[in-house]
Amino acid sequence: MEIDYFPPEKVKSAPSSEPTYPFEIDGDFKYIIDFSFFLERDIHEELFCNWMNNSDYYPIYSLAEIYDFQQAEYEELFKMQNIEFNYMKGSRKDTFFVKAIIRSPQQFKGYYPYLYRNGSMLNLSLWSLKQDVFRLEEREYESPYPVKRTKKNRTRLVKLKWIANTPIATLTESSTMFWVGDDGDYITAFSNDEHFSTIVSLQKIIPEKVELVTGDYEWE
Repeated sequence: MEIDYFPPEKVKSAPSSEPTYPFEIDGDFKYIIDFSFFLERDIHEELFCNWMNNSDYYPIYSLAEIYDFQQAEYEELFKMQNIEFNYMKGSRKDTFFVKAIIRSPQQFKGYYPYLYRNGSMLNLSLWSLKQDVFRLEEREYESPYPVKRTKKNRTRLVKLKWIANTPIATLTESSTMFWVGDDGDYITAFSNDEHFSTIVSLQKIIPEKVELVTGDYEWE
């Protein structure tokens, strides 16, 4: 598995014309690591389910944005796995944010395929270790580029504004959270845990059979 370390100062943690992540980050964080599996996509479930097989990580809190047609499927899963959850209004008319509390490795193993599949659909999928770092806030947004609007035969350029429920992660000095990246090609960890500081220390906490290799991408 290839991993890439990213300098936190390169991360845009607030909305902009080119946002880095589909959520906002409050608080400081030291380490950002991408776990990439472009060639071995089938290894991610084994890796993360085995990695989360550690009682020190629980409870795990998850936040995901799902479509309304997925609601019944998720509710059936939560019932079968005895997972606590609640819904909140999504950022679009046909979506919901669902927050779940996962209290055991067995529950995580049952829920992980849903989190990963959701992220692969370009929807939000997050989970955090031991801390509920997620909340929603209504925030105002403005379109990065103006559009034409005509009124009384006069056309002018305006920037559109709207209000949307925004997922926010508030990280503390002991926080670690994971995000299923675009198309499910990678999973990103945000952490202040020193175990995430180097490949040597990280190797000590992941499953033994997984060997990490650093990527050769260089930030400018």
